[in-house]
Amino acid sequence: MAAATSERIWLLLGPEHGQKQDFLADLKEKLTKQFREAPEVHKFYAFETPFSDVLSLLQNGDLFAAHKLILLHNADEYKKADNELIKGYAKHPAAESTLVLLSDETKAETLGRAIPKDQQKVFWEMFENQKKGWVLNHFRTLGLSLGDEAAEFFLEMVDNSTDQIRLEAQKLLAFFEKGATISLEDLEHYLVHTKEENVFTLFERLTSADFPKALEVLKKILSSKETEGIGLLGGLTWQFKNLLAFQGKLLERFSAEDAFATLKVYSKKAQANFQIGARHYSLADLQAILILTADFDQRLRQYRTEHHSLLLELYLYYVIVKKGRAVEAPEFGWPGHPA
Repeated sequence: MAAATSERIWLLLGPEHGQKQDFLADLKEKLTKQFREAPEVHKFYAFETPFSDVLSLLQNGDLFAAHKLILLHNADEYKKADNELIKGYAKHPAAESTLVLLSDETKAETLGRAIPKDQQKVFWEMFENQKKGWVLNHFRTLGLSLGDEAAEFFLEMVDNSTDQIRLEAQKLLAFFEKGATISLEDLEHYLVHTKEENVFTLFERLTSADFPKALEVLKKILSSKETEGIGLLGGLTWQFKNLLAFQGKLLERFSAEDAFATLKVYSKKAQANFQIGARHYSLADLQAILILTADFDQRLRQYRTEHHSLLLELYLYYVIVKKGRAVEAPEFGWPGHPA
C-alpha cells in the first residue's frame, strides 16, 4: 500500500538527538522495505542551503535511486521566503522523496503550521530522575554493569543526550569484557588513560591556576572533537564538587590523608591536584566556581556550537583569574539571534 502523502514530510523538534536518530533509522528501514532498496540520503543545513535548492532535489526524480530521504537541519532558521516555499511544498509533497525538517528547538510555529500535526514529533531531554536508569539499562544491553557511583560519574562526564551516552558506552566495550562490573575507579582510569588531553588534564591546569596552559589544553580537547563543551563542564563540575568537599574537610581540621580516605580519593595524582587546588581556591571561591559552571552550562545550551569555544575560554578566565566571580560575564548573539 502506498504511503499517505503526509508521510513524505516530517518535522522533528527538540534537543534529544539520540531518539531522533532512532526515529530516522526506523524511517529509513520502512522506506527500504517499501521501495525494496535503501533510500538515497541527502543532508542539508538551513544556514547554508536555501530551500529552493532543496526543493529542486525533492521534485526531480533519480534514475539511480528508487527514493530519496532528505534531512534538513536547523530548519527553524529559515526566513519568510524559504518558509513560504516549504508551506507550498507541504501541501503536495513529491512521492519520490521524503523530507525531514529538523530543529533543536521545541517549538517552530511557522513550520508547525505548515506540517500536518501527525507528522510532527518533539524529542525532549530525559528528566534528571530518568537518566541514571536509562544508562544502567543501556549498559546491561551491552553486557556490562555499572555501580551507582560509576553511573553518576558517567552522566557527569558526557553530554546527556542518548547518542553521546551510546557512543561513550560503546567505546568502553574495547576496554572491558562482557559481564564486567565497572567501578568508579575503573571509569576514572579509563578516562585518564585513553585520551592525550581530557577533562582531567584540564582540571590539573585549573587547580594550578595556569591560564595559558589551560587554554592550550582546552584547544586540544576541542580540536579532537571527542568531547563536547557540555560534557566537559559536566566533568569539571564533578571534580570541583570533590575539591570543595576536600577543602571543607580541611577546614574541619581533617588531615589531608584523613580527608582523602573519607572522600574515597585514592589516586595519588588526584590527591596532588586537590592539594594544589586547595591552595589556590578558597571554599568561597569553589562555591562561586560551581555556580559559574552551572551558568556557563546554560550558556552552551543556548548558543550555537560555533560559539562554544569562545564561551569556554571565557569560563577558564573567570575560574582562574576571577576565582569564579563573573557577575558581569558578557552576553553576545549572532545575526537573527540577538543577545
